[in-house]
Amino acid sequence: MEATLTNPETLLSLEERIRELEIENKSLAETCHNLATSQKKLEELVAASTKKQLAMEMQSMELEQIFSSSSDPIWVVRQDGTIVRANSAMLRLLNRTHDAVVGHACHDVFDFCSRDSARCPLTQAHLPQSFHEWDIECPNAKGESDFYMVSTASLVTLDGSPGIVGHFRDITIRKRAEAALEQANTALSHLARVDALTQIPNRRAFDEALQAEWGRLAREEGPLSLVLCDIDCFKKYNDHYGHQAGDKVLRRVAEALADCARRPADLASRYGGEEFALLLPQTPLEGALSVAEKARQAVEDLALQHPTSSVKPILTLSLGVASVIPSLHIAPTTLIESADKALYQAKNADRNRVVPAVCSSPTSLNL
Repeated sequence: MEATLTNPETLLSLEERIRELEIENKSLAETCHNLATSQKKLEELVAASTKKQLAMEMQSMELEQIFSSSSDPIWVVRQDGTIVRANSAMLRLLNRTHDAVVGHACHDVFDFCSRDSARCPLTQAHLPQSFHEWDIECPNAKGESDFYMVSTASLVTLDGSPGIVGHFRDITIRKRAEAALEQANTALSHLARVDALTQIPNRRAFDEALQAEWGRLAREEGPLSLVLCDIDCFKKYNDHYGHQAGDKVLRRVAEALADCARRPADLASRYGGEEFALLLPQTPLEGALSVAEKARQAVEDLALQHPTSSVKPILTLSLGVASVIPSLHIAPTTLIESADKALYQAKNADRNRVVPAVCSSPTSLNL
C-alpha cells in the first residue's frame, strides 16, 4: 500500500482527480449561487406581480366605489347600444330598476338615445373627431325639465367589446339661472328703450332706430321720413289741470300716435317732454304727410278739453315733416333738423297743422 502511494504515477493521478473535484465543486458552487440568485429574482418577480395584482385589485375596488357612490348618473353602453352597467344615480334618473335597465338597449330606456345608431350621440362618440360633450333636457317626475351635461368616452367593457362610458352632470340650477339672467337682460333692454310714462319707445330707441334705418336705406336708396309732433300749449294745460292730468294726456296722445304707425318698421316714440316722433322707413314725403295728418286728426278726435289753449278748446298737435333718401355722407341728424324746422313753422303758423320741411339737401324728396 505504501509502495503504491509513493508511486509517482499514482500521485499524479490523485492530484489530477483532486483538481477535477475542485473544479466540480467550484462549478457546483456557482450553480448553487446562480440558483439562489434566480430564486431571489423569482421571489422578487412574484412579490412584484402580487403587489401589482393587489394594486390593480385596489384600483378596481376604488373605481367600483366611485362608480357606485357617485351622485352623478353614470352608465356603460356597448357600441351596439346595449347597457352593461348603470349606477344608482342613473337608475334614479331613468326611474327604473336595475333589471329594467342593464341588458336593455339604451334607446328603449332613454328617449335621449336613438334607434338609428348612426344618429345616436352615444355611439357617435366612437367616431374620430366626434362630439363628446353636450347638454340635454329631460322631463322629471314633476313634469318640469331638468338639464344635464353629458360627457362620453370610449372604453373596452369587461367582456372585451368596445363600449362607451356616459357621465351625466346635473346642470339644472345653472341652466335656470342662465334663463333667468337672459330674461332679466331682455326685460332690462326693453325698459331701457321704453318710456316709463307712455310705454312707447323712448328717445334712445328712436336714436338707435334712426341710425339703423339710415344705414339700411342708404344702401337700398330708399326714402326715410320723420314726423315731429308737439302738443299745442301743453304748459298751459299742466298749469290749468295739474301734472297728473298732463301725464294722462301724454299717455292718450302716445296711444293715438302709435295707432298711426302700424307697419312693422314704423316707430312711434316719445321724443322728449310733450314732443313725439314718427319714424317712417320706405315712406316718401306724400305718404309721410298723410300719416302726419292722420295723427293730427286722431289727437283732435280725442276731444280732450283744453280751455286755456290759444288754438281750440280741445287738445291739438302741431307737426313738422321731413323726408330724404339717406346717404352715408350725410349725418342722420340732418333729417331731425329739417323736421324740427318744419315743426317750428307749424307752431308759428297758428299751430294745429302739418308743415313739410324745405330742405336744401340734394337727396331730399321734398324740395
